[in-house]
Amino acid sequence: MDLKNRIFHTILPAAVIVFIGFLGLLQSGLAFQSVPDQTRPRPEKVVNPVLIEFKGPIDRKLTMYFNNRFETAKQSGADLLIIEIDSPGGLKIESLQMARLLRDCKWAYTVAIINNEAISGGALVSLGCDEIHIDPNAKLGDIGEIAFDPQEMAFRLVEPKIESYLSRDARDLAESKGRSADLAESFVDKDVLVYSQPDPENEGKLLFRSVRSDAIVKPEPPWELIQESGPERFLTVSGQRAVELTLAQGFESSREKAAQSFGFPLDSLRVYRPTTTDSLVYYLNHPVATFLLVLIGLIALYFELTAPGIGVGGLIAGLCAVLFFWSRFLGGTGGWLEVILFVAGIVFIAMEVFVIPGFGVSGLTGIILLFVSIVLAGQDFVIPQTGVQWNQTMSSTLLLLGSTFGFLIAAVLITTYAGSIPGLKRLILSPREIAEESDGIEKDEHGKPIAKPHPEISVGDWGLADSLLRPAGRAKFGNRSFDVISDGNFIDPGTQVTVISIRGNVITVAAVEDENQDDENV
Repeated sequence: MDLKNRIFHTILPAAVIVFIGFLGLLQSGLAFQSVPDQTRPRPEKVVNPVLIEFKGPIDRKLTMYFNNRFETAKQSGADLLIIEIDSPGGLKIESLQMARLLRDCKWAYTVAIINNEAISGGALVSLGCDEIHIDPNAKLGDIGEIAFDPQEMAFRLVEPKIESYLSRDARDLAESKGRSADLAESFVDKDVLVYSQPDPENEGKLLFRSVRSDAIVKPEPPWELIQESGPERFLTVSGQRAVELTLAQGFESSREKAAQSFGFPLDSLRVYRPTTTDSLVYYLNHPVATFLLVLIGLIALYFELTAPGIGVGGLIAGLCAVLFFWSRFLGGTGGWLEVILFVAGIVFIAMEVFVIPGFGVSGLTGIILLFVSIVLAGQDFVIPQTGVQWNQTMSSTLLLLGSTFGFLIAAVLITTYAGSIPGLKRLILSPREIAEESDGIEKDEHGKPIAKPHPEISVGDWGLADSLLRPAGRAKFGNRSFDVISDGNFIDPGTQVTVISIRGNVITVAAVEDENQDDENV
C-alpha cells in the first residue's frame, strides 16, 4: 500500500471521527449546568406573542409536539410565550424537561394560563414559567410520584428516597421564579405540612414554613397551618387560593384577558396546536416504526448495490433515511450532527465499494458512523450520564442491532429464493433465462461465443473484470470500461468475463470457464 492510500485508510478516518466527536461534545452541553433564573420583569411592550396549546396527558407524543413548537417559537422571534395548560400530568422525566426549558428560556417572557387543571406534571410545567394565571375554580398541585409495581400489578407511590429527588426539583423550579419552595415541596411530599404568616417587612406578603407531619415540634402562632395542607395529603389548591398564596400572579386565564394584560392585539397572537403531522412524527418515532425504517432501508440499499441501474432500491432507501431523520428533527432528538455523521458514513462506504478494492478501515469507519448517527438521532444527548439515559442508549442500540440481524436474514433469503419471489423475478436473471439467451448465441468450432458487431457492447462479448465484482463493479471491453453486474458470484479483478445479457442499462456478465481459457491458450 502506497503512502497516499495509507493516509486515506488511517489518518483521514481518525481525523473525521475526532472532529465529529468534538462537535458532539459541543452539542451535548455537558460542561456547564445553567443557573436557574429569578423572576424577570414584565416586558414593557410585546411585539410577537405566541401561544402553545398544552392539553391532555403528558406522554412522548405531547412532549415531541411541545419541543417542536417551542423551537419554532424561538426561531420566529417570539418575545412572549404563553402555555395554555389543561393537563392531569403524566411522565415525570418529560415533565421536568419541559419545565426546565421554560425556566431557562432567555428569548421570551413565559406565562402559563390554566383554565381547568394543571395537576402533577402539568403543575411542574407551570412552575417553570415566569407567571401563572389561573381561573379561580381551576386546580393546581398534587405532584405525587407513582410507579408501576410488577409484584402487585398496580401503580403505587414511590419510596421516599426516590421521591426526595422530585421534591428537590420542584423546590428549585419554584425558587427560580420567586415562588414558595415549601409549597412546591408539599405538592410532591404528602408528609410535608406548610404553615404561613404575614410578612412583617412586606405588607400583603406571606411567609411560609414547612415541617414533617411527624415532627414533635410544630410552628407556634402567628404561624398557621394553611387549610389545604394536612398529613397524608398532596397539596392541591384552587385558582383562588393559588393567587392568595402567591403561587399564581392573577386570574387572566383566557387569551382575551392575557392580550389585555400584556397590551397586544388578540389577532396578533399566533396559536400553535397539534396537527396530523405531529401524530405522524410520533408514530415514526415509535420503536416498531424505527425498526421497519432501518430494516427496509438496508434491504433496499442491498438491492441497489446488487442490481445497479434500476434505481428503485436507491429511491426507497433514500426515502427511509429522509423519513427517519425528518421525524427525529421534529421529535426534538435529531440534529445536523446526526445528518453529518450519516452522510460521512455513506461517503466512506461508497469510497470502499467503488474506489478502494477490498474491505479496510474506510468501510469499517463508514459502518461505525452510520451506526452512531442512527443511535444519536433517537436521543437528545450525546454521552449518557444517568441510568435513564443509559437505558435509552441501550434500547436504541439493541433496536439497531435487531434491524441489522433482520436485514442479514432477509439478504440470505432474497439471494437464495429471489427467483421464486413474486415481484422480484423481473429484477433477477434466472439460470434458465441465462441458458435460453446463451442458446441463441453463435459459437465457433471450439464452442466459444462469436461476438457480434455493435456500436457499444453486445451479448457474447469478452472482456476483463476491471474491479472486484461483488456482484457490481466495472469490466473492460476493448478500450472502454463499463458498469456491470455478475451473475451472482464474486469475480476477482483481471478475470476474463463474457456478457450474458443486456437489459436496459444493466449489463450482466459471467466468468469464463477455466476449460475455455485453456482452449484459447492452446
